[in-house]
Amino acid sequence: MTPTLRAHLEDLLDTAQWEWLEAHVLRGRVLVVTESLSLVDVGLALAEDRTAEVQQWIDDAWLYQPTADQIAQWRVTKPQVPCLIVQPFILIHIHSSAP
Repeated sequence: MTPTLRAHLEDLLDTAQWEWLEAHVLRGRVLVVTESLSLVDVGLALAEDRTAEVQQWIDDAWLYQPTADQIAQWRVTKPQVPCLIVQPFILIHIHSSAP
C-alpha cells in the first residue's frame, strides 16, 4: 500500500449526480462497488494493478458494471452517489436502500 496514493484517493472522493455519470455508464466505465468494500480500497487496488484481488471482487459480485434495470431506475430517480475516479473508471457506491 502506498500511503500517499491512499491519501490522494481519499481527497478525490466526491458525490456525482446521475446526469454526470450517464454517458460514462453507457461507455462501460462506471463500476458499482458494494457496501462491503470502500471506494478507496477498490481504487487503490485498481491503481496498483492488483488484478487477483480485483478479479475476486468481481467473481464475488462486490464489484460490477451496473445492470440494465439499475440504469433504467437511475434514469427515473436521478440519484446522487459517492464516487471516485480512477481512470479509466468511475467507482460508485449504491446504498442498499437505493435502487
